Amino acid sequence: MFGENYVQEIVAKAPSLPQDIQWHFIGMYEKHISPVLQSNKAKQLVAGVKNLHVVESVHSTKTATALNNACISADRTSPLKIYIQVLTSGEDSKSGCPPEEVVEIAQHIKNTCPALELSGLMTIGKLGDPNPDPYFALLRECRKNLAESLHMAESDLQLSMGMSGDFEKAIAAGSTSVRVGTSIFGDRPPKQ
Repeated sequence: MFGENYVQEIVAKAPSLPQDIQWHFIGMYEKHISPVLQSNKAKQLVAGVKNLHVVESVHSTKTATALNNACISADRTSPLKIYIQVLTSGEDSKSGCPPEEVVEIAQHIKNTCPALELSGLMTIGKLGDPNPDPYFALLRECRKNLAESLHMAESDLQLSMGMSGDFEKAIAAGSTSVRVGTSIFGDRPPKQ
């Protein structure tokens, strides 16, 4: 699997790479750079990446609805997996839904978005925090509450948490998906 943060980059890269790659769109997570996944980019993302497997940055019912509509327009043959992005650090600079909105967004997806499949939760803890455990614990708690609310097994909901600087702690805390692009490819060059 490969992941990408920017719609324009994933749309440019995906067609030239093997079609068996399972693409994860992670989206940007800092509000001052870009909102999570702008609803108006959903159509471009879904239409431009035929092997899009997961969108990890659904943070509102509006974004879920936009992705659902884009999937229907693109005639996807299988539901698009999505993770709800949860703001566990409380930072104003980051996007994601507050933990108390997770169940509401999930119910919206289950009840009104037939082209989407709720598959997990995602968080980005406070960057550089030497103790990310509270963020990971909060996401696990959100998963527990969500699973109870939807009458699902917790294990049916993935946890995408941890990045290059804290992935080992994330795995120890139960992460099923870590984002380690910086460790593999190095720092991203600054945007011009």
